[in-house]
Amino acid sequence: MVLPGSDVETYMCRMSDAHASMMRVTELAYMTLSNWGQRGTTMEPQSARIREWLGPAPYLFATASKKHYEDQASLDRTIVEHIAPTASDRTVVEIRELDELIRDDATISHAITVLRPFEERDCDLLAELVRGGHLEKLFVIVHHENYPIRIWLDAMGATDLHSGTVADVLSPVLLQAAESIKSEDYNGLSSGRGKDAIVQLVRAFAPHGYPVDPVLWMRAYFAVGGSFRGAADISKLVTEMQRGVRHRVKPRYRDEIYDILLARIDEEDGAV
Repeated sequence: MVLPGSDVETYMCRMSDAHASMMRVTELAYMTLSNWGQRGTTMEPQSARIREWLGPAPYLFATASKKHYEDQASLDRTIVEHIAPTASDRTVVEIRELDELIRDDATISHAITVLRPFEERDCDLLAELVRGGHLEKLFVIVHHENYPIRIWLDAMGATDLHSGTVADVLSPVLLQAAESIKSEDYNGLSSGRGKDAIVQLVRAFAPHGYPVDPVLWMRAYFAVGGSFRGAADISKLVTEMQRGVRHRVKPRYRDEIYDILLARIDEEDGAV
């Protein structure tokens, strides 16, 4: 249970109170650290843009470590003080505290800003909160554009507040392949059946205009609910393939797997 009066509890309401029968679709946005600061020249206008997206004060922030946040040299603290200059307008919690929302079957109807998430457990928690409809608006400061959290945000249709753009929608056939990979999660994706699936599907899709690109395959995997651990395995294998490594795998699919998945989609569309 959440302790009465805790920082997270202040912003919570029960899922039943929020009409949980209609699953919330979390509104998502992000900005990379480099685009927020741009060598110290754009922190003020970019912070104003973030505030406009978040809505009126008070502001709720989540950091990986409150101990590190309290340090005078804390980058997270600098970001928070630019977005919410007035101390009384901001509350800061640790990312792991948001797990209380799942345990208590609750939701936050207030916008929340998550600061530079990196650890797999923190990122997986955010993904679970979004899938479960526990957050109404989530904004993320991404430490680096190549970090998995940014790829996940693009997969979820988040808006890049700096450019105002959303990543292109992935093709249904690529998502079908990602579902096949995800179905092997229980055994892990770094070896065995999981590795076989990744390597063979990436090879099969390459001649059809789908590059051997770790970001593309991670994004597809995230889009079907994949974990950050699994995405790391995909990234490693596809990066090795990109570099020319020839992985030995056991045959899992027929050579024409791309056409088989494409036909399956056509059948499903025809049945609607």
